[in-house]
Amino acid sequence: MTEQQRLIAWGDELIKLHDGFRADLANLRSGRVAPADLRTHCLAFCDALHLHHEGEDNALFPHLGTEHPELAGVLARLRAEHQVVGGLLARIRRVLEGGGEEVGEEIDQLATRLEAHLDYEEEQLVPVLNKMLTLPDDV
Repeated sequence: MTEQQRLIAWGDELIKLHDGFRADLANLRSGRVAPADLRTHCLAFCDALHLHHEGEDNALFPHLGTEHPELAGVLARLRAEHQVVGGLLARIRRVLEGGGEEVGEEIDQLATRLEAHLDYEEEQLVPVLNKMLTLPDDV
C-alpha cells in the first residue's frame, strides 16, 4: 500500500476504530462481561479511549486545524466533548474504586455522550480525512 492509499483510507480507519469503541461499550452495557471482569474491562476501555482522544487533541486536530482552518469550530467542539468524556471516564474510575456498584449508570451516561460524539466526529472529519494527502507522523 502506498503512502497516498493509506492516507486516503484514514477516515475509514477512524470509523473502524470508533466501531471498536462502540462494540466494547455495548459489551460493557450488555451484562455479557462477568462481574468479576467488569472492573478490568472498564479500566482497559477507559485507558484506550483516553489515549485515542489524547492523540487526536495533540496530533491530529492541530494538523487538521493547520491544513483546514475552516474546521476550527468543529475541532473546538470535539476538544470540548473530549473534556466531557474525560470527566465521565474519571467518574467511572472513581465508582470502580469505590466498589463499582453503580458503574452501569455511569457507563450508560458515557454511552449517550460518546456515541453522539463519535457520530459527529465521523460526520465532520471522515470526508476530510479521506481526501488528505498528509497526516502527522505520530497519529
